[in-house]
Amino acid sequence: VALIIITFQEQGDKMMEEYSLEKNERACIDFAISAKPLTRHMPQNRQSFQYRMWQFVVSPPFEYTIMAMIALNTIVLMMKFYDASDAYENVLKMFNNVFTSLFSLECLLKIMAFGVLNYFRDAWNIFDFVTVLGSITDILVTEFGNNFINLSFLRLFRAARLIKLLRQGYTIRILLWTFVQSFKALPYVCLLIAMLFFIYAIIGMQVFGNIGIEEEDEESAITQH
Repeated sequence: VALIIITFQEQGDKMMEEYSLEKNERACIDFAISAKPLTRHMPQNRQSFQYRMWQFVVSPPFEYTIMAMIALNTIVLMMKFYDASDAYENVLKMFNNVFTSLFSLECLLKIMAFGVLNYFRDAWNIFDFVTVLGSITDILVTEFGNNFINLSFLRLFRAARLIKLLRQGYTIRILLWTFVQSFKALPYVCLLIAMLFFIYAIIGMQVFGNIGIEEEDEESAITQH
């Protein structure tokens, strides 16, 4: 295995010797060429109410407040346990309603700041909107639909709020992107492992395949060979 890896690296280094740039420099240039910069909508009229609202929703204090709300919501989700009292369940339900209201207010403020069309152009905003809509549906079903409908899967929207941390945390997004990019090499790793298993299977058949097993001592023969 080590020989295969070393040979592969040597062949790659020989190919890179033909270029004036190093391997990392070429990778950096290729990434810069293929990168698509993100655009953020900004109202043109800086004296309008929409522009002041936009300044508010893109400000660091607002972002930190949302992150704190997500962290507190995570703590509330972890506080649920089996066979809890009705009073305790009601308190957790109240907290869930409060967080749902706050996240709904966040969506409303961003729609007012960006506009409907610009708001839904961002995939993260669409995810936030779907999460809020699912959470509101969960509350309505829990309050009014217990007798005739069972949509317990809607509670997954409460846990989906944790994914919002990926939007707020730059370092977390880098780790997630690195994890996703590593899947590109996963088929080659699986192929290498399968090849090793196949080689060892052939060696095992050649070494132990011709050993006879006595009929009266079959159990010990398996452990001996």
